[in-house]
Amino acid sequence: MFAQTVNPPEKLLPWLNHQRSLTAKLKKERGEAILSILKQEWRNCSWWDRYVLGLAINSVMHRDIIMTAQNKACWYARTIIPCDCYEKNASFFMRLKEEALGVIIFDTPEIQRDRMIHYSIDSASLEYYWLPHHLRGTGERLWVRLSKFILPQSTFFYLVEILLPELLRMKN
Repeated sequence: MFAQTVNPPEKLLPWLNHQRSLTAKLKKERGEAILSILKQEWRNCSWWDRYVLGLAINSVMHRDIIMTAQNKACWYARTIIPCDCYEKNASFFMRLKEEALGVIIFDTPEIQRDRMIHYSIDSASLEYYWLPHHLRGTGERLWVRLSKFILPQSTFFYLVEILLPELLRMKN
C-alpha cells in the first residue's frame, strides 16, 4: 500500500523525520504555531480507518485541525481515536480542549510512538480529499506522516499529518 519510488524533497526531510512535536519545531523555526480545530466528532469507522489502519471497531473519534504560522497553512492533521482507547484514557483526551495534541503526547512519558512512516499523496489518494477545498491546490504531490501512539492499558490512536507546500515557503 505504501511502497513508493518517489523520494520526498530534501528540504522536507527534517519535518518528515522529526521525532518530537512538529508544533514545537514550527514555533521554534517560525516564531508561532496557531492551531485551528476544524471538527472533532464521533463517527463510524471509515473505509480508510478499516483497511489502511486495520481497525475492526465501529466507532472512532476524528479530530481534524489546521496548523498555521505567519498566516500560512503548514499542515492538516487528523487524529483517529478508537472508542475503547478514548474510554480507557478519557482524562488524557479531555485535555485536548485546552492543549495541543503534540504538547500532551510529548509531555506524557506513558505515551510512546509505536511507529511512524511517511508517504506521498496526490489527487488520486483518499487522504487528499480530507483537506478543505482551499488547501487542495492543483493536485500536486503532498507528503504525509502517519504515526501510531501507544497509551497505557494497551490502547492506541493514530495521527495523520499532511504537510502543506506553504510550510517550506515561509521565511525564518
